Amino acid sequence: MNGFLLEGRFGFLGKRPDDDIQAMDDQGWHKARSIDATTLWVRGDMTVRDLAWGWIVGELFERGSGRPAPAAPTGLQPPDISIDMLCERLVRDFWGRYVAIFPSDRAVLRDPSGHLDSLVWSSPTAWIVASDLPDDLPTSFLPRELEIDWAAITMMLRDENAMGSGMGLRGLEQIRPGSLRSFTNAPVDRIVWDPSTFAANPYPSYEASRRAVIEAVEESLTAETSSDDALLAEISGGLDSAIVTSTLVKIGASKRTHFVHYHVDEPAADERRFARAVAHHIDVRLLEVVKPELLIDDQSLQDMPVGVRASNNAMDRHYDQSQADLVRRFGARRILTGQGGDMVFYQSPSEKMGAELWGRWARRPRADPVWRQLEDAARWNRGSTWSLLGEAVRDAISRRDRGQSDHPWLARSIAPTKQRQVSSLIHSQALFNGASRRGREAQLVHPLLHQPVLEATLSAPVIDLARGGRGRSLARDAFGDRIPEIVRHRRSKGDLTAYYGRMVLRSLPTLRTYLLEGRLAAEGMLDLKGLDEGLDPDRMIHAGKYPRLFQIIGIEAFVRHWEGRFASVVAGGEARRSASQGRTSA
Repeated sequence: MNGFLLEGRFGFLGKRPDDDIQAMDDQGWHKARSIDATTLWVRGDMTVRDLAWGWIVGELFERGSGRPAPAAPTGLQPPDISIDMLCERLVRDFWGRYVAIFPSDRAVLRDPSGHLDSLVWSSPTAWIVASDLPDDLPTSFLPRELEIDWAAITMMLRDENAMGSGMGLRGLEQIRPGSLRSFTNAPVDRIVWDPSTFAANPYPSYEASRRAVIEAVEESLTAETSSDDALLAEISGGLDSAIVTSTLVKIGASKRTHFVHYHVDEPAADERRFARAVAHHIDVRLLEVVKPELLIDDQSLQDMPVGVRASNNAMDRHYDQSQADLVRRFGARRILTGQGGDMVFYQSPSEKMGAELWGRWARRPRADPVWRQLEDAARWNRGSTWSLLGEAVRDAISRRDRGQSDHPWLARSIAPTKQRQVSSLIHSQALFNGASRRGREAQLVHPLLHQPVLEATLSAPVIDLARGGRGRSLARDAFGDRIPEIVRHRRSKGDLTAYYGRMVLRSLPTLRTYLLEGRLAAEGMLDLKGLDEGLDPDRMIHAGKYPRLFQIIGIEAFVRHWEGRFASVVAGGEARRSASQGRTSA
């Protein structure tokens, strides 16, 4: 398993005892770099590069070419350059899955994509930044105290969009993507990369937006295929995976990529004809895997992978295990997905689009006349042109100077549609990185959430991304020559509601006990009467909210897992269970 751990040891304690070093060696860690009281440990094939004042751990690519950066990247070596300037050069001229470390200044920069996690905690002897909190970490490296953050759990239960954005654990925090954390007496974060910068500076024309998106996707996938590693890529039958897989073929990576499709045998959910059309169009062999009827039992709940964030990423046990098995079968090092496409390419209608046609956010000139754009946007939103103009007028009158969020990426006032896109990005960065079996076997890679693609789509106005009043319209146009017409023009997606509904129905006895007698219920955080009624078979058939139910199961699994680990995780002390700090109904 790949990982890194940075230790800033408290100076008065001296060097770490030999027994601790041996314990790290026994678990596969090795000391990659060290200066004064700061040591960088890595395991697996985690790459370390050198730069002025410090190190870069993880994968780093050159901007524009997608080539891996050299061991000592040019432009990041001048000894007289300030850390602020170095960070600005790094996010401007490079990108990847990395953390930049400046030991002398006790500062750490997390890359803008957030693909490589950066967890922060204090051990009894040091401050630590790491990619994970594995259960085999030697005791002296573990957090000084760790407990369930019931306030964060409360927020997750109140707001389904909050799952994954909070840690759920007190004593553990993260460095936000694109931020530089300085470990002073009072830790300070500085935003180095801000998505609103790109949203506020749109491309001058539709053609410029289109060209930038194509180049960004190709660069991202060129980087992912720069090694000779075998790859696993899913062709789901949808637009986003078709864009990723067809681009893999275009850049010459098809021979070492294994393409797979998962399907169920029912008309509403069967996407084989779309996936087969993609495979035929790009001339690749497609492995088709039928999804069996599933049952959630006590053992599957107990074995569900759980990480430092609550997640339902492994809820579909067959899909998760099947991909893990295929990785081992083919020797694949990366699993490439199309996740994030709905966000970056802009799938959902927004009545706020009128603000890009009239007022301070107006984006002109574009490919179509304003009156046509307005009509298309109104049709997409199933409203009138007057309602869209009304929204634009209200936004112009309000003249908000700041966004309405505590997150620094949402602090700047930008077009309402772009505010929504940035908000979705924040959610996506945490949501797609939950623990899973497949993620333990190979690197889960979401190319459409790489920094070049983020910057290109953030700089493209939504009236470009959804030209003609259709979600992901620019993407359909830009990659239209690579994908079959049947996929390019489809307006619906396969519906797995019935499939997962059957899974829930046959698992109800187990799920009722798991939730109604679980930790969330014991803490009074669930509306037990409402949940009991909601788990009634008849109601589940007609109005079952399966995605939300899966989230609650994921949160319950998270709480049980970490309370079970506290005794071994909390260094030098007894397990602690905090008092509840909030109540809610779910």
